[in-house]
Amino acid sequence: MAVNENPDVEARLAAVEAWIAAQKQTFVIGDLSWDTAWSDLRRIAVNCILRRQFEALDATVVLAKAGLGHLAVGFVRPALDELLWMLWVKDLPQQDAQDLLSAMGRSDGIRSLLAQRAFVGDDVMQELWYPVVFLDAQEQQQTSVKDELKRIRQQFNWSGNQLPSASWLAEQTGHKDLYDYLHSAASRALHFSMGEVMRNAWGEPGGRLVTLQPEFRAYRTDFALDHLPALFLQTAIACEDFLEDAGITGPDDEEALEKQVLAAAKGLGNFGRVPLVHAHEWNLTPTGPLSLRRSPEHPEHDRLQDQPTD
Repeated sequence: MAVNENPDVEARLAAVEAWIAAQKQTFVIGDLSWDTAWSDLRRIAVNCILRRQFEALDATVVLAKAGLGHLAVGFVRPALDELLWMLWVKDLPQQDAQDLLSAMGRSDGIRSLLAQRAFVGDDVMQELWYPVVFLDAQEQQQTSVKDELKRIRQQFNWSGNQLPSASWLAEQTGHKDLYDYLHSAASRALHFSMGEVMRNAWGEPGGRLVTLQPEFRAYRTDFALDHLPALFLQTAIACEDFLEDAGITGPDDEEALEKQVLAAAKGLGNFGRVPLVHAHEWNLTPTGPLSLRRSPEHPEHDRLQDQPTD
């Protein structure tokens, strides 16, 4: 892992851009054959997943150039979930995977449709071309889909929820450590978290408190630029058996591309890994704590709000 120094975001960003360009030539995402795709829904999932992760990488570059790269940490959780799901479903018997993904797709679609119906009402739904008879039919379908998911849940013995949790998937695929590590970062970026609020508050007791700390935002940008390419590669490897039928092809000139890919990988390799938590959040530096001031009533105050050094 990298030491806790301020990152050279611009240099890493350039390396990530070169790496993305090489990967887009390695994984050319096109259309699928309808019959081939629908005979195994994992193929559609692979096409969509790798396309979405490329788009998330592109968006991270755009955000970083606009000074908003810290927001790209929110892309880590979807990529992690996609990796865990593909690691699990890739090895399932084809029919089991088909039954599960089909039921999941129908459940998601019906749930969203009926939530919209409940929110806007039938009059508006009819203006949007949804006949009441169609909506009623989906209400009835919802029960059968829930029953199907319950049967599948009992088959695979995941507990509690209608669908397996990411934690359960991580345990099944031997990636619990990766899940525990990245989940703590990604969830705070997607949901309200008082811990995230406090780690964004920097200052000193009696002074000014800021929630826009450039060094901290640069660090989070660096974190996203580090982990999103790694998650993409792991996901692509997990999807390897489905690539051809998923409409994903390789380059015409593999030898020339191999040199480009190796050069891009070497460029990324010049940068260290970026840890989840920066030591300045705990008032730590290579020479010791930044401050020993502690309020008896709120000992955590200085720790979470001391301003980091350059």
